[in-house]
Amino acid sequence: MPREIVKEEEITLPKVKALLERRQAEGELSHLQKLTYDYVSKFSKIEQEKADALLARLKEEGVSAFLATQIVNIMPTSIEELRTIFSAESRPVLPSELEKLLSIINTFR
Repeated sequence: MPREIVKEEEITLPKVKALLERRQAEGELSHLQKLTYDYVSKFSKIEQEKADALLARLKEEGVSAFLATQIVNIMPTSIEELRTIFSAESRPVLPSELEKLLSIINTFR
């Protein structure tokens, strides 16, 4: 039976991990879910609570939902990494803005 897509949204790796852990407690995961859980377990860099707080803080700073999610997933450690993430934006980002965002990210590590 095909599944119906109810809604689509950008979510962070820590949130995916939490959702799969909840699903695992209810019953066994499918093969694809197990692979996804292994992936998010390896690459989640912070806990879900911190990820949610950082995501909200980045959105308050005017970062789009897509870029904020990518920033939380990657947790860049330098201005250059952050600049690479923002290269998808059509508007230029000032170095002072990047420094401010990096300092916000560093408070959530």
